[in-house]
Amino acid sequence: MTKKYIRLIYLTLIATLVFPVIVLWIAESFSPNVDNGLMMIFLLAIFVGLFSARYTISWLIIILTTIAAGFLLLGYVVMPASEKLALIIVLPIEATLLSILRHHILEWRIISAREKDVQRHVAHYNLNVKLQTYYNANKFY
Repeated sequence: MTKKYIRLIYLTLIATLVFPVIVLWIAESFSPNVDNGLMMIFLLAIFVGLFSARYTISWLIIILTTIAAGFLLLGYVVMPASEKLALIIVLPIEATLLSILRHHILEWRIISAREKDVQRHVAHYNLNVKLQTYYNANKFY
């Protein structure tokens, strides 16, 4: 890992934490219904971003953004454009940021926890010929 790669991960982490704060700070001027809707969309984005597969997240973002844009922009919904834009943009951005974080941080933790098991397996089992290593074969036979 290079320093540039680690900086990008930190930047993603900061953006994931700061984006909801900024949006909810701006949403204080919105009506309470829109504010509650944004909170629910953030919760949905957190669950989708952390617990769904990457391809599922991509398709959910495409489909849900299309549906939201269709209802809010093409339909007859009377609300300011800034509220509509906030409701449309929140899910794709937050779910994408959380998906990136999950991929880079949480999967590294799982791999590093299993590293000792992998090294032990490689030491006792030759993956090229799919047989036990010389030490184990002498021990058993």
